[in-house]
Amino acid sequence: MIVFILFLCLCSATIAVVLSAPIVFFGRRRVDWQVWEVLAFVLPFAVWCFLIALHDGGKSLSNLVEPILISLGIPVAVGLRLIIGRRESEAFVACHLIALLCVFAAAVYF
Repeated sequence: MIVFILFLCLCSATIAVVLSAPIVFFGRRRVDWQVWEVLAFVLPFAVWCFLIALHDGGKSLSNLVEPILISLGIPVAVGLRLIIGRRESEAFVACHLIALLCVFAAAVYF
């Protein structure tokens, strides 16, 4: 079961990367992207997997859509990062958007 959940998260992260890649490519001059921001593609799924492991009781096959919803939230966060640009501290905005993605993953779970 764990291998299947990790595979599902990997597939969903791939969807997020494909949807975010054009935003990152075309916004590369507006924002200085950092390597650690790749955590936005990992941490929300880690939060979701942690909650699955913690409260495994009430989940069914219909909840397999949840990682896809999380993967759709990631390009939105990337777009927000691009829109905000350099008006605020880039590290500050990136950290808060990653935290918001983790909260979104928890909200999707519940």
